[in-house]
Amino acid sequence: MLRPLRLAYGLAPVIEVLQAHGHDITPLLAATDIPRFALEEPSYRILLAQELQFIRLALNRLRLPTAGLVVGQRYNLALFGILGLAAACAPTMRELFHSVPTWPELSWGAIELTVWRAGDEEYVAFLDNAEVGDLGAFFVERDTAATLALFRQNLGSALTPLRVRFRHAPPADLRPYQQFFNCPVVFGDTANQIHFPRAVWDTPPPQANAMSYRFYVNQCERLSAVMQAPLSYVDVVRSRLRSTTPMPALGQLVTMLHLTRRTLQRHLDAEGSSYAALLTQVRSERARALLRRRDMHNDDIARALGFADASAFSRAFKTWTGVSPRVFRQQPNDHAPTT
Repeated sequence: MLRPLRLAYGLAPVIEVLQAHGHDITPLLAATDIPRFALEEPSYRILLAQELQFIRLALNRLRLPTAGLVVGQRYNLALFGILGLAAACAPTMRELFHSVPTWPELSWGAIELTVWRAGDEEYVAFLDNAEVGDLGAFFVERDTAATLALFRQNLGSALTPLRVRFRHAPPADLRPYQQFFNCPVVFGDTANQIHFPRAVWDTPPPQANAMSYRFYVNQCERLSAVMQAPLSYVDVVRSRLRSTTPMPALGQLVTMLHLTRRTLQRHLDAEGSSYAALLTQVRSERARALLRRRDMHNDDIARALGFADASAFSRAFKTWTGVSPRVFRQQPNDHAPTT
């Protein structure tokens, strides 16, 4: 059974294909109630039904018989973030491949896959779930192509599978499949599989590193646990204020998030906060950190925090802490006043 919540960023490959073919994704996002900023927010989750609806709309726009094959070739380990880093450091290609479905919260598989051994071969079997309905063939082709794309990314573009099998009927033109897989490709078969020599699976990826692998695996476990909590707009706004210089005004922030002021304020109100409160909190945090840097003058800090000038910054800082920026700089770090 597929998990009901999915990372919105998982739509990135199909969005790239849409844009490469000149299609505007705005109406598709609106039709599926997915905010534009969700595509840039690492923890934004959407419902499985939203993902499937978006893909159906995308395929209808593309009208591309080889859509699954084309989208699958867009996959690379960087797309998976911290999970991709863990996979890249795995000791063998076998562990690299198994890393991706280990944390389903951090990936976006839509079909069941298993790895089997048969003599000197090892193959991936893909089973489309009933939940994806008429999209089964698309996901099978996408994930088969993505598997080979990930293997080639690590072992070289010349890597060739032994054979590829698909259960669904053949397309009118087989040439794109033959060109990409560069091996026998059979349609209308009894299973969906991609076969490699077992030696390929035992090969270490170029970045294999046991210590880094354990480190990133631990990060994946922590992030996976965090992903169970609902998305917080407070956290989204706080994150943007902390990472953007100069700090954005409300009008700039809603533009960055592709929202309206009213929509953002409604979400923040529901979480018991406001833009003004978060702005003050983050400004105070960043001001303290910047004042500890001897190379930063008050004018520079004021600009970084979005103040009109150093005087406005000094007045605000004294309101937060009870002391001026000059006095704060003179105090030891462990005796700095707190709000």
